Amino acid sequence: MDIVAVDDFGIMRRSLALSSAAATLLILSAAATATAASVLHRSLPGIRNPLNTLKETTLALVKPPQPPPPVHANPTKRDTVNCTDLAASFDSSCWDTLQLSEYLLDPTTGWNHTTRTCSSVQSATNQDGSDCCKPNEAWTTCYLRLAHGFPGDDCSQINSQFCSYDHTLNPYMDPAIMPKVQYVMKNIYSLNNFFTTYYTALTAATISAQTCITSLINELDPVASTSFDFIALLTALSVGLAFLGAPSLAVSILGLSTLARTAAQALTISLQQAPGTAKALWPTGTDSSITIQIGDLETELGNSTQQLADMINSAVQLLMSDMVNFVHFAEGGQYSGSQSLSLPAKVDGLDYALRTYMTSEALAQNDWVAGVTLGPYETAADVESSVQGSGGFSCTMGSNNVCYNPDLAAWYWSQTTGRVYSLYNIGPNPRIHPIPAYNLTLDIVNNNWAILEVLFDGSFNCTSAGKFGDSVVNFNWDGTLDIACISQMPIKIVCGTECPSALVNGTCPFETIDGNGKGGSCTL
Repeated sequence: MDIVAVDDFGIMRRSLALSSAAATLLILSAAATATAASVLHRSLPGIRNPLNTLKETTLALVKPPQPPPPVHANPTKRDTVNCTDLAASFDSSCWDTLQLSEYLLDPTTGWNHTTRTCSSVQSATNQDGSDCCKPNEAWTTCYLRLAHGFPGDDCSQINSQFCSYDHTLNPYMDPAIMPKVQYVMKNIYSLNNFFTTYYTALTAATISAQTCITSLINELDPVASTSFDFIALLTALSVGLAFLGAPSLAVSILGLSTLARTAAQALTISLQQAPGTAKALWPTGTDSSITIQIGDLETELGNSTQQLADMINSAVQLLMSDMVNFVHFAEGGQYSGSQSLSLPAKVDGLDYALRTYMTSEALAQNDWVAGVTLGPYETAADVESSVQGSGGFSCTMGSNNVCYNPDLAAWYWSQTTGRVYSLYNIGPNPRIHPIPAYNLTLDIVNNNWAILEVLFDGSFNCTSAGKFGDSVVNFNWDGTLDIACISQMPIKIVCGTECPSALVNGTCPFETIDGNGKGGSCTL
């Protein structure tokens, strides 16, 4: 951060020397030294006060006979939109109206470039270091200290005790920039609160996910041979809210509450704007993961709270120490509005990403695969009336968009994409009495193991992109988040059929099965 002691634009400043015209400057120091006054004098054209007069003016303004009372930026808010009125309701549009991105990051006038980093023993600073950011201090900690006029809140980790919303503004602050300052403060507090409550909700989701493990084992893997990458499990759990941010899931499938839907979509937008934050949350290529057996899954998930906290804190620490990521994450005003994004302790559906991942892995490791027919099939009648022998099938549409025949074979119809998926077990030694495919789809839905649309369409999209078998969370070429691979359900195509997607490195990304639903070695 550059050492600049003045801001003609009203940006928070801590080296202060004031003439009568300088009452518009933000004052955050208790006193200014002669050196700081000299810098200020040189940088304000039109001020010709001699240095002694300038120092006298500074001292007179900084140390009045009676200190002004603190300014409370958030008394009872009036239900009106006025971004410069401290008493008006917060509004998401004010991030752009107040030009907060430029206020923080402008390469010449931005707070990030005009705020000094110094120690308490440096010259031209207050002896207590209160007029500058301390070395290695998170920018948000410094900002809040200067904005309030006193040290206190540390919002660089999830913890409501150390980051509790305080509306007090430094009484020496230039009133002209108080609206900008209160909105930046609001975003700092709101983001910390959001991630703190997200962590709390994730711990509850962990408990919820554990309820399906026993039934999943009993039906799919009674010998408990399935194994999981533990980091992949935690990633699938912690990505839960972004997973719910997909409009089709949040609205049509899960019927989320307004708050949960708003929070999910705000997080999804933010992660797309600030992919560095997503990579801090879900690092790829980690060597620290362990493999656990499905029989130990319930215990390991129950002991995962510290690992979850570490993952969430990685994102919070990045936001609170890296202003560029913070601005990209918050710009657009998702956290500037009057609606709180504080999540309740329990968010229905938050564990669906984890359940989908666990179910798809259990299916895959126990030889269940899905064949795909692209269609598109526009109606249930289209699926039912397809004629055997011409690429179709004779079946009756049952519940959950699953068509079945007398043998209880099953075809899932995705209304979103028009694709149809057939479910097979291709194991070399299937159980003597394997559960019929149609009954399996019913149990997947009735036991809340997974969402069929995500289980099948998600894996199709993951496979067509050439990412199947990789991390459950991936990043697109532009750094944006891709969570299609939450489902690791193998999608295959019948030998001799056309590849249903573009080739990846010259090869069709889909493996093949023969016409009887068994694995084959045929090539396309």
